[in-house]
Amino acid sequence: MKKFEVPFNFDIKLLNFLDDNIDKNWIEFLFLSPFKEDSGNARSHIENVEVNGWIYKVPETREEYAKYIEEIQTRGYRPAILLQDRNPIGREKLNYYFNLGIKDFIVNNDNLALYIKSKDSDYNVVASITKILSANDIAENDYSMYDKIVLHFPFNRALCRLKELPKKYKYIILANSYCSYICREARNHWYSTSKNIGSVNCTKHFNKDKLVYIPPEYIHLFEPYVSNFKLQGREYPTFTLANEIYYYYNKLHNPMAGVIYNRLSPFNEQEYFNQAKNLSFVVNNNFTPSNPILPSSPKEFKTSA
Repeated sequence: MKKFEVPFNFDIKLLNFLDDNIDKNWIEFLFLSPFKEDSGNARSHIENVEVNGWIYKVPETREEYAKYIEEIQTRGYRPAILLQDRNPIGREKLNYYFNLGIKDFIVNNDNLALYIKSKDSDYNVVASITKILSANDIAENDYSMYDKIVLHFPFNRALCRLKELPKKYKYIILANSYCSYICREARNHWYSTSKNIGSVNCTKHFNKDKLVYIPPEYIHLFEPYVSNFKLQGREYPTFTLANEIYYYYNKLHNPMAGVIYNRLSPFNEQEYFNQAKNLSFVVNNNFTPSNPILPSSPKEFKTSA
């Protein structure tokens, strides 16, 4: 069984739902933003902003924030803190989270990851999707300061390329994003503000055949290649987020993903999930097949990734 990293939206009702419906052994950790005064994150632009009748409210005081952490821990879950700001959080501020007993961190700065590991090698440090690592990045650079790496969008539609990634790392797939694998606006989106989010040129509505959402019934295709899966949605209303978690936990058809099912079936799953296989982003130029098939004659010799 592959565990899932689950978002927390600062609503105790979500914890009640998890307690009543989800096996704790299925959950790797619950991830949440840091206290708002400490560091920004990829959803800062919608904190305390009303979207479709729902307001994603974050704690206003450290006391309130600490109570959420304590509640998560008391119920037997591990809280993981997102450290995604392009300006890394100050080391002195990290002591606040260490003192809260937090041992899981999702990080996009290598030096920060190294520092956290230096404090305690048993801390679990995950490379954030906001690092936007390509196959060549992973093959050529040192990411040994991370325990796992969250793969960027294109890998969701390049299934055959996952086996080419270096085996020395463990990988995580974000399963339920509706972004496009040809997105060029991810960084602008993640680091936008409530004032300039409207200027982000999101193209997912015009590329519905290129969305990276992996429906629950198709998760099994990716299981051989990843250590964990991740769900997004810490800004979602609790009802919506609970449904999303429930579908994945039970591997059920998700009626909200109709735009995906209209293009995907068991008859074309390999073609569908390999549509991005030739993107330079997902091609590892350093990959050498472990068991290359030898040609029957020199004329037939070809090298292939």
